[in-house]
Amino acid sequence: MIDQVLAEAMRLGQKPHGAYRSYWEIYNPITTFFRDRGLEDYSPEVIQEYIGWVTEKYRNGKIKRERYSMLTTAARRVAHFERTGTYLWNVPKRGSRYELDAYYSEVMEGFLAGGDFHPNTVGDVEWVARRYFHWLQREGITEIRQADQEIIQKYLHSCMEEMRPTSIYNVHLYLRKLYRFLYEKGYTENSYETFFAFKICRESRMFPAAEDGMVDTVLNVVDRQTATGKRDYAIILLGYVLGMRSIDIARLKLSEILWSKGEICFVQKKTGKTVTLPLTTDVGEALRDYILNGRPRTDYEQVFIRALPPFRPIKDPCCINDQFRVYCRRAGISREAWDGRGFHSLRRAAGKRMVTSGTSVNTVAQVMGHTSIDSTKKYIALDNEHLAECALDFSGIEVEVQ
Repeated sequence: MIDQVLAEAMRLGQKPHGAYRSYWEIYNPITTFFRDRGLEDYSPEVIQEYIGWVTEKYRNGKIKRERYSMLTTAARRVAHFERTGTYLWNVPKRGSRYELDAYYSEVMEGFLAGGDFHPNTVGDVEWVARRYFHWLQREGITEIRQADQEIIQKYLHSCMEEMRPTSIYNVHLYLRKLYRFLYEKGYTENSYETFFAFKICRESRMFPAAEDGMVDTVLNVVDRQTATGKRDYAIILLGYVLGMRSIDIARLKLSEILWSKGEICFVQKKTGKTVTLPLTTDVGEALRDYILNGRPRTDYEQVFIRALPPFRPIKDPCCINDQFRVYCRRAGISREAWDGRGFHSLRRAAGKRMVTSGTSVNTVAQVMGHTSIDSTKKYIALDNEHLAECALDFSGIEVEVQ
């Protein structure tokens, strides 16, 4: 069946050498996992066990995130092909492994339909609700009415053992909204508003901005003679010079580059705000070089296209983040998990440059597309030079000698 998956990938445009390289790197481990258990035939239950096994290795630090993503993506493609006979290019996002029965599926669909959630948060809302309902199923709770305050508290305690503070904050926030909905629709006799009234401190870390020397080193290892290099060079400059988010770069359309005006005008995915940025010379030259000399011929509107067949737009910003990590590795720049030195650090560098040059906070907020000035004020904390001028000396403070 894996051979059939690869054959379908090649029929859709993937090169043979890429397909067979994928076999040894990400599909052969599936075969090995089955054979180690004495199995030759495919089993949906065993493929889910395999995904869980890979996930456990990732959580224990035995494999890196990139390897974890490749292995689980391959497994889900095999599972999808077995069910539908089609090749899955875009693997479903998190939450899909939490399968629900008909009752909980109906409750969740009603919650999502009636919540009027922002498009940028609806994915997180669904993940919280789906994960909670899946946990209730495992606990043998067949109806939401049976989940009293003690059950809710037990679930939150289990989350605290497995999740980071930011995720726990989201779980608490959306469970509160969920129970408000359940109470209003008659699923429960209590909204537990008093219970959910307790506060959870949201973790707020100030990650560093990319340093100029680091970015120069990364740009120097990009091979601008190739189509991939031309594309990635332009992408990095959009993040570093203009401060664009990876999701907005992936969604950028040819029509949003206003060459005659020297501007780039687009709607931010995160905020929904229209942002107009100057098309600087270096960014403009990089975009021109890619569009004319590196971009595959395609009818898609998006600027940035996959370098290998099938020639489709880069839809997932994670692809941009992963590619930036590859260039960091080639440049000899060591990275650690959650070190804040990923692609988004380029955006922080752009904000820091504006703040350190004396640009007003309001102007920085407009350029960065922030909906709240508080988001912009964080860039002030990156301006070490001017912050040092605000430091007080010790004059007038008596020193106690023990």
